[in-house]
Amino acid sequence: MQLPLVAPAPIVTAHADLFRDLCENRCPFHPFQHSLTGLIVLDHKRLATITRCVLERADKTTLARFFSAAPWCQDRVPDRRLVSLLQHTKDVRRPKADALLSLEAPVWEPVGRLFDSVARQYNQGDAPSPRAHHPGTRHYGRGPGRFPVDLRLSRR
Repeated sequence: MQLPLVAPAPIVTAHADLFRDLCENRCPFHPFQHSLTGLIVLDHKRLATITRCVLERADKTTLARFFSAAPWCQDRVPDRRLVSLLQHTKDVRRPKADALLSLEAPVWEPVGRLFDSVARQYNQGDAPSPRAHHPGTRHYGRGPGRFPVDLRLSRR
């Protein structure tokens, strides 16, 4: 059983003001905070689970409307996140000469049938090629200051 989300997590409220101006008005900002809290604290990180656990909601479609039709600048969120991460890790990062950008391309097998970009992926072993997602991730690191930079699905 999932516990209800009564309010956004303290870490979300402490850092969410960085993204406040990306929402055109105040209304979409609350679903943004609740979705981040759900992604942090819930075991099952699905939109349906987050929606079911949020107590402050007009109806079950609030989060779905936020992600599909709310007036906010979602394409600017990753840039803001990176600026914030660089700012918060500046005291622990090593010199630029020690910087590392690593690339990783795992294969994620989907659970269910209704997924975009699922295709047969190359398998180096003897087993048949799985039907899966093939995301590409980049991680930045300079000493202890390490964080994910990007995630993109490879499409055939």
